[in-house]
Amino acid sequence: MKVINTQQARIGLAGVLTAGMLAAAGPVVAQEMRYAVGLPETSYNTDAARFFADEIAKNSDMTLEVYPLSLLTLGEIPGGVRDGLADFGFSLFPYFPAEFSELNLPANLSWLASSGSGARWPGAAMIGASAEYVMLNCPDCQAQLEGFNTVYLASGAAVQYGLACNTPVNTLDDIAGLRVRTGAADSGRFIEFFGGTSVAISGNEIYDALSTGNIDCTTVPPETLVGMRLMEVADSFSHLIPGNMFTGIGIANMNRDTWAGLSEEKRQVVLDAAAQMGINAWINVRGLNQAALDAFSSAGNSVITVSEADQARIATFAQEDLAVVRSQFADTYGVPNVDEKIEVITGLINKWIGLTNEVEEMELAAFVELYQREIYSKIDVATYGIQ
Repeated sequence: MKVINTQQARIGLAGVLTAGMLAAAGPVVAQEMRYAVGLPETSYNTDAARFFADEIAKNSDMTLEVYPLSLLTLGEIPGGVRDGLADFGFSLFPYFPAEFSELNLPANLSWLASSGSGARWPGAAMIGASAEYVMLNCPDCQAQLEGFNTVYLASGAAVQYGLACNTPVNTLDDIAGLRVRTGAADSGRFIEFFGGTSVAISGNEIYDALSTGNIDCTTVPPETLVGMRLMEVADSFSHLIPGNMFTGIGIANMNRDTWAGLSEEKRQVVLDAAAQMGINAWINVRGLNQAALDAFSSAGNSVITVSEADQARIATFAQEDLAVVRSQFADTYGVPNVDEKIEVITGLINKWIGLTNEVEEMELAAFVELYQREIYSKIDVATYGIQ
């Protein structure tokens, strides 16, 4: 496998146009596919894409080329997957709150798996709960995905969020008056709850916004201090404020036509690889988070640890936020049957907290066995994403 540079990407796009003309003459089975990450080559999500590609290549004659930033940006990926510019894409649903309102509902409930939940592995729990909800329990999610000519194959979770800042946040009270970049609606509500101003910009724009002072802080997992070079433009990191996670991720969203063009055997290979992808990324990011905190501190920057008192205040916010989620998704986005959907999602989160709490060590195989048993074994590749 290889990572394609910008010049190669242009050649790849020309190939897309050629493939489109060939498709008019008859169906073509895709053997060589493209994955758009929209993040730097140094990102752990690029590593997860390479892991996914290796699993596919190891178990079939298919190949998957990984494009970090050279094919599509984060904002372009859903449309690019829809239009066939990429066969797979790393899709961040919270960037598109109205278009993917159904898929953003479980993402806005991820506090229930973190703050005061008793979850040993909250990220792993939300990966399972999100995937089970979208793939097996949410026809309205599937309808939105079909509208984007997309098949959802796996969930992801960026975990252990904190505040990378130029103005130190020692306690929750220090958020008041600050301009904070947030990548999801729930973290935006958190910032505003404690008196800050939420600023919605793409992850690709964080570095410049911090360096120019357009924002005071950004909510990010620690690994971005190194992976996105934020340690060059931030001098403090408040670890676990807010402490939640970003879970509105379609980590292996696939073009529907490409999926339909594969044999059932090859669809199964892709699905089996997808079952491992999100948890592989989660295991990697936990290690990278600690390494980044160590590097940030060694460079003379401040790592601020959230107090027990502020942890309790964060848990209180999480409970109060549930009513806001219910109102917003019903009134602003017009999501039908919100109460029933929240009840289903909450039940799945509790289920997956229980399942993942039984895993003693942070090992890929143990989590994948759960995902296969509870979710992927119940998916019929003859019909899923086809009808």
